[in-house]
Amino acid sequence: MKKSTILFISFLLFACVSGLTGYIVYLHQDIFPLKDNDWQAWALVAGPMAAWLLFALVVSALPAETVQEQKEDLEDKEHSMEEVTEEEALKDDKEEEIEELYPKEVAVVQLLGLLQREGRLIDFLQEDIEPYDDAQIGAAVREVHRGCRAALMDTLELKPILDAGEGNEVEIEEDFDPSKIRLIGNLHGNPPYKGIIRHSGWRFTRLNLPKWTSKEKTDVIAPAEVEIQ
Repeated sequence: MKKSTILFISFLLFACVSGLTGYIVYLHQDIFPLKDNDWQAWALVAGPMAAWLLFALVVSALPAETVQEQKEDLEDKEHSMEEVTEEEALKDDKEEEIEELYPKEVAVVQLLGLLQREGRLIDFLQEDIEPYDDAQIGAAVREVHRGCRAALMDTLELKPILDAGEGNEVEIEEDFDPSKIRLIGNLHGNPPYKGIIRHSGWRFTRLNLPKWTSKEKTDVIAPAEVEIQ
């Protein structure tokens, strides 16, 4: 409880006591004759307020906050900090949910969307090409290849994993990375291995996808197009 509150409540209590003693003295002037300046009567009337003054001086001399007040203030501050921390944690969790749980899915959607937009790749792959002859398919593939290649060059910087070209002999060291090199053929014994490169592999050194600004994950690779007549 704050000092101002203590002083106000105590003043009311002491004032009531002082008023009560004054009323008693007034009713019993035969015992406490005020007109004769009897010190006992004046002491009864003024004593409570004098006591309050001493009490007020003592309270005023106390530190600004008692230990209990400091404890309560500290608990309030800790509670407020916990609430703020919890709100920030929820906000961070939401941002992480958007930025960390969805990036692979979002990257796939974005990249396929670019390949569809520039080269109609998904349209081509979803098309049943059995009824068409090779010449028709070849013409369609040329257009798909041109658009998809441009999209990849704008989005990814691709480099082969193995510098040597296909058909060259290479030695695979003991500490090779299985995620980068897949061994095929007649595999036996322990590395190092010697083999023929059948595919140099691909890796990207730069990814230039647009920044994902939506707060909802999406399954839309390419929107439907409707021409209004």
